[in-house]
Amino acid sequence: MKILQILPRVPPAVCGIGDYGWLLARELREAHDIHSTFLAAGTSWTPPEGQTEFPVHRLPERTTEALVAFMETRRNDFDAVVLHLSPYGYQKRGVPFWLARAWRQLAQLPDRPRLLTMFHELYASGPVASSAFWLQPLQKQVLRTVARASDALRTNRQAYAEWLEKAAGSKVTTMPVFSTLGEPKVLPSWAEREPAMAMFGWGIHSGESLEELTRKALACCRRFGLQRLHLIGGQGPADVETPGVDIVRHGFLEAANMARLLTSCRMAYTAYSPLHFGKSTLVAAFAAHGLLLITQGASPVLPDGLEHGRHVLHESLLDAAWGQEWLETIGHALRQWYDEHSLARTAMSYADQLKSG
Repeated sequence: MKILQILPRVPPAVCGIGDYGWLLARELREAHDIHSTFLAAGTSWTPPEGQTEFPVHRLPERTTEALVAFMETRRNDFDAVVLHLSPYGYQKRGVPFWLARAWRQLAQLPDRPRLLTMFHELYASGPVASSAFWLQPLQKQVLRTVARASDALRTNRQAYAEWLEKAAGSKVTTMPVFSTLGEPKVLPSWAEREPAMAMFGWGIHSGESLEELTRKALACCRRFGLQRLHLIGGQGPADVETPGVDIVRHGFLEAANMARLLTSCRMAYTAYSPLHFGKSTLVAAFAAHGLLLITQGASPVLPDGLEHGRHVLHESLLDAAWGQEWLETIGHALRQWYDEHSLARTAMSYADQLKSG
């Protein structure tokens, strides 16, 4: 089976959706004999270096006519097309009407490939004074058009699925994203890991500065007897010191080095919105590597099958008497939650949707 994957950018561009599509393509090929070609159609372009693992095309211009023409000349080359939709990736204000019109026209072609859309994100929101507030109706219009023209729908959050099912009147497959930093088959025990915590310096949804978050993470280190905080990436050094806890600033690491670091730590800290964990590759990486994750958020209520005190620890629960054995159990529970949407499980789900037509 041959498919086309449409996304904003492809590796080596720094793009979570690009990494997601590339890893998915490998698993589909190796486990299901489904072979991918990529079409980059986003607002920016980073050309791949040398010969790529998969064929890569670039849409010459972001217009309805260009995408329809591309597909009409290749309609017999592909059994299905997967559109990875993140509206801002295809239009700087998140209203790619050109893409929605093209998708609707493709749906009307005779003898066309099966059309599957993966909604990585939906519409933006914000205060009345923000452009996101006024553009939201247009963004929703784009999403409805794409959803109604698709043969199969999927997304990464249950809240997204509920909106899409109302908009399109059809079932939506929901699976949180998998880790783009690997999935170790065997996890070291708590005792085998360094008494350390990992924290990413980006993906901050709380509105706090990196320095403020670092202080909170250091307080958690002291609370649980951890001796080191590994700070990965970020916009600059967090000038904070805490007696008894060393801060190791790594900058941005290659994926393999980042994976090794995560596997070596016991815990992780994040200010990413708990309501959006399903779409976070950072949270997926923590989960895949079996770390005990400490979270923020206005409410200790979680979606997508997660529970505080079972899979993760909300910062409001840190004063409880958590024993080492129970802490390790929470990290394992997060990995078990992750295994339900691992790369292999996700690829199997895609394969079922792609072949069901």
